Amino acid sequence: MSNLKRKRGDINDSDDEEPSFGRQILPVANLSENFDGEPSDGMEYLFTVRRDARSLPHVTRVENPYQTAEPVLPPPRNLETTHPSLPSAEWRSLFEIRFKNLRKANTAASSSKIRMPDIKDRAAWWDYLAGKPESVWNPPKKPKALKQKKYGRGMRGFDDDSSALNYNPPPADSLQETEPCPPDPSSPLSGDQDNAETESPPVCKPITPTPSIIGQIDQRMALHLLMYFAYWINQHLVDERQPPFPRLAQTHFQWIFTLLTRVEEHVSADDMNMLRNLTRACIALLKVIISERNSGANSVNSAMKEEANDEASCWMIISVVIGTWGQLDLWMDAEDMLKSVVVA
Repeated sequence: MSNLKRKRGDINDSDDEEPSFGRQILPVANLSENFDGEPSDGMEYLFTVRRDARSLPHVTRVENPYQTAEPVLPPPRNLETTHPSLPSAEWRSLFEIRFKNLRKANTAASSSKIRMPDIKDRAAWWDYLAGKPESVWNPPKKPKALKQKKYGRGMRGFDDDSSALNYNPPPADSLQETEPCPPDPSSPLSGDQDNAETESPPVCKPITPTPSIIGQIDQRMALHLLMYFAYWINQHLVDERQPPFPRLAQTHFQWIFTLLTRVEEHVSADDMNMLRNLTRACIALLKVIISERNSGANSVNSAMKEEANDEASCWMIISVVIGTWGQLDLWMDAEDMLKSVVVA
């Protein structure tokens, strides 16, 4: 069998070789490669054809009749925000560095044990953060009803006290910043009725996130509590039953910031989504704060005295989440929020 595969260089072989399968068998003129005259006969014409063929590629591509043009996408939006009310890039960079250093310092666990509410009891945590006594957020469990003897009380399976059926529990989450602190039943003064009538009830002192407390909180617990704060902020934004607009206390913002120091840099997708929801809640809260400030509502509302601190706290939390966990697109949400309000 003759060799059907030939090298590319074989095309340049002399035309005087013996013809083989696949090669031109007609006689071809033997002219110089730079011949540029008009062919005078068929031999010269075949020479020019073969010379030009050697300069063409071996493979050619047929135009696809079904090919469509690539869609023209809009240019990506610049993540470098330019709104004058946003924190500057220099401040954000420095603040991110300081937060990372603080997070490293808060990694040590506390050796002391401080009683705290059950992680799944959101209402108890709200009472705990408000500084209410332990008897409120961790009430003693009611003793189980004794099993009735077989013939002790006939066919009745319940006692005569039906007060439990008329019990109307209070709302799960109170949205007031400060309220009279209920007396602690374990206190020896709780039964002193004379003092209760002459003295005003004490005001609860909110619990601050001290190192001994925060040292008992791991990442799982911190993320769970941050989820509560996102819920509480959103509840404040939609609750219109208790005007004026209910405001979180500064200690709540301190808790959010400190809890973020307990969260590692790499988190799951679900936890990251929760942190983004927390950030968006702070952005929505900022919109209300700025709108009320620009409308002059804070001049007649005593609840707005610390609005400047609340605004700064929101920006700190937003900057921490965006900078630490790389959620740069949330700056665009913050910028759109600012564009929707009148900046004083």
